[in-house]
Amino acid sequence: MKHSKRAEIFRQAKADYIDFLASVLWKLTGDRELFTEAMQYSLLGMWQHAEKLNGKKAGSYIYRIALSANSRAWRNRIGKDGQISKDRIGVEEGPDRKVSDNELAAKVRQAVAKLPAKQAKAIVMRYFEQQGYDAVAEKLNCTQAGARSHVSKAIATLKSKLAALAD
Repeated sequence: MKHSKRAEIFRQAKADYIDFLASVLWKLTGDRELFTEAMQYSLLGMWQHAEKLNGKKAGSYIYRIALSANSRAWRNRIGKDGQISKDRIGVEEGPDRKVSDNELAAKVRQAVAKLPAKQAKAIVMRYFEQQGYDAVAEKLNCTQAGARSHVSKAIATLKSKLAALAD
């Protein structure tokens, strides 16, 4: 396939499916570092297999690429033998602290997943992706005030849900 045709297909698939890809990867990884690594692997996979992204099943293929990229990112973190490498283990934190942090992160992810779609997308874009309200508003097809409202409502809901868990 010619480079120009591959680039055209890749750009179109990326434009059409980037939100879907980001959503899938965030739900799979739940971690900024892993998400970034998996996103890079996904985009590389989309580039390598651009000829397969030009049909009706492009979304399914991108989903499969995301699953493979997630697995690859996790393998890089924990190693092929399933053991976390020594450089990934923090000396200053004990195992009980790590377990509670992981449990908290899982509960936050679950709480975000239960938010209404626009609120969940707004909170992820604003705080995870660190995008401005103008970018959030553009993606959600609303005004900046609407984007601020979605973020504010999401934070309020998360505060109440997570406060209930702490009690």
